Amino acid sequence: MLMEYFKKMLTLFDLSSKIALASWLLSSISPGVLPHLIGLDTNAHIWNAIVNLYGSKTTSHLMFYRRALHSQKKGELSMREFLVKIKGYCASLASCGESISEHEHVTAILNGLPLEYESVITIITVSPTPYTVQGVTIMLLDAKAQQLSSVLEALASTNMVTHQPIRQDVKSEPTPAFCQSTSARGRGRGRASGSLF
Repeated sequence: MLMEYFKKMLTLFDLSSKIALASWLLSSISPGVLPHLIGLDTNAHIWNAIVNLYGSKTTSHLMFYRRALHSQKKGELSMREFLVKIKGYCASLASCGESISEHEHVTAILNGLPLEYESVITIITVSPTPYTVQGVTIMLLDAKAQQLSSVLEALASTNMVTHQPIRQDVKSEPTPAFCQSTSARGRGRGRASGSLF
């Protein structure tokens, strides 16, 4: 008699937990999705319908983010903005269930760089030890800082040359003054001195 009581209680508990799970699933669904779940009677059916409904959206997001990751170019973006954009696409792919390897992340970064970074790209690609995303990021930010430093140095030296004071102790020949010729000979080709054209 006691064993029969436990069996009935277990059956009721099992049934109530299934109902509770179905209730929780249906209550956590947005009202726009509920019509897609009408008539489904088991938790498995409800869950499979949700997976099928959202699975297609995840696939389209995956395709969008993967294409964006591999087609992103630095262009007019700063180096930091470019690297953050690439990292954002990798994070978006991970949120869709597709993790991006270090190698693919580094490849996406290198493929998006302009020709001015060709020397850095060569160093990274010929290295016997693969670079991490963090290593590539540091190298690119350092390269950009060096480029800016070189430009500023070049501008400073140009500015120095153009603003040099004139030395008074250097003797130079006087520059000849231009004299208007009174005769028409030797000036120009084929025109007489009195012609209009």
